[in-house]
Amino acid sequence: MKPTKVQGLALTSLVLGIAAFAWYATSAGTPTPDASPAKPESQPVIADAPEPAPEMPVDADNTELEQVHDQLLATYGSHLDQPKSQIRMLEEMIRYLSTIDPEHWHENLLALLQTWFPDRHGALRERLTALLAYQSFMEQERYALRAMAPGERRDFIWAKRRELFGEDAELIWQAELQNQALSQSLQSIESVEGTPLNKARAYTDAIEQTYGEQANRVLENRRQELTDRFLSLPSVQSSLHQQPVSERYATLRGIRSELGMDEEALDRWGNLDRTRDERWSKGDRYQAKREAILDKYDQGPERQEALDQLTEDVFGKDMAEVIRSEEAAGYYRFKEERVFGQN
Repeated sequence: MKPTKVQGLALTSLVLGIAAFAWYATSAGTPTPDASPAKPESQPVIADAPEPAPEMPVDADNTELEQVHDQLLATYGSHLDQPKSQIRMLEEMIRYLSTIDPEHWHENLLALLQTWFPDRHGALRERLTALLAYQSFMEQERYALRAMAPGERRDFIWAKRRELFGEDAELIWQAELQNQALSQSLQSIESVEGTPLNKARAYTDAIEQTYGEQANRVLENRRQELTDRFLSLPSVQSSLHQQPVSERYATLRGIRSELGMDEEALDRWGNLDRTRDERWSKGDRYQAKREAILDKYDQGPERQEALDQLTEDVFGKDMAEVIRSEEAAGYYRFKEERVFGQN
């Protein structure tokens, strides 16, 4: 296919961007927590979009254009008929192209869609138009959204999503809907009477109902997150706080078993529970003695010397340094809320 003027611009800018892409791919391979790819000022803000797409690996044996094309096909080609995959691919292309040529990424993207995906060009172009409109909406309404109550904000955003994407919106943001449904199930579980183990069984039923055939995979990939969400329920913590130590250990083991942990993991977590209890017991003793010192001495060198000695006596020299640094910064770890199964 003979490239058009716009296509020529796209291909030229891509070839000239080899160094930029190598830097981009390398930095993308070592993500930091909660970090997102840098976006130039001319790139629309991707706000409240579906979960990030996987980073595209680089094959040094291919040319630049072959790499990008092959990577897109390998990642999305087999399910490019799915709305969510279309959105994720478009977002990936926007990030890549705007890194190379911030001023012309849009026309470059349109040219590549026509060149690389001629059979889907029309559908992908329509999807891109909706995506950019959604991003623009989220940017323009960001202050209004912050002022809304959670339910009002959710309804407002979903109205726009359905306006732009129709029924496909529920497929694109399926993970968000599932998370919301699970949160509602947790609220229902919290509101009814029952033992922590009975509630854990109801929770696993809710996970299976929410995720269907994907439930086992979701549990496998997100087991700790899902366990922590359950253990954070006030009614569960209230029961754990009231139970004798041995019963509490058995309850925690039963909850984790219900959520699919194997025996080795259960033993490991059981040992951690005991270690945490010992740490908190030591912390309680430390806090009591610390308060006694504060009552006994006025502020000054004598009080500080007594506090320093107490910290070393209870925690040892190395840990005492950590504790003193925390307290100097205003953080008192043993005044934190005790959440059984988590800290």
